[in-house]
Amino acid sequence: MQDGVARPTSVPETASGTGSITVDLVVEGMHCPSCAALIEETLTGDPDVRTTTVDLEGARATVTYDPTTLTVDDLCAAVNGLGYRATSPPPGNPGS
Repeated sequence: MQDGVARPTSVPETASGTGSITVDLVVEGMHCPSCAALIEETLTGDPDVRTTTVDLEGARATVTYDPTTLTVDDLCAAVNGLGYRATSPPPGNPGS
């Protein structure tokens, strides 16, 4: 992330079906399984999100979505609106 703007990177994003891509988001502020469940439920509740998996211990959310209707910024805004902080991993460093 540079200049406060979350950007997808080529490493964590992959093609995953017609019209869908997958992105890994770093999520700060999760403290319990309920936090992870709330984030997962919120993201998956969007009709343009195909799947969401939240890893509490890894502080990650893996989201498969339709990039023609949503952006990584939209996904981050949804998580941030819940009181957490979501960003995409920095380019070239998807594992941190």
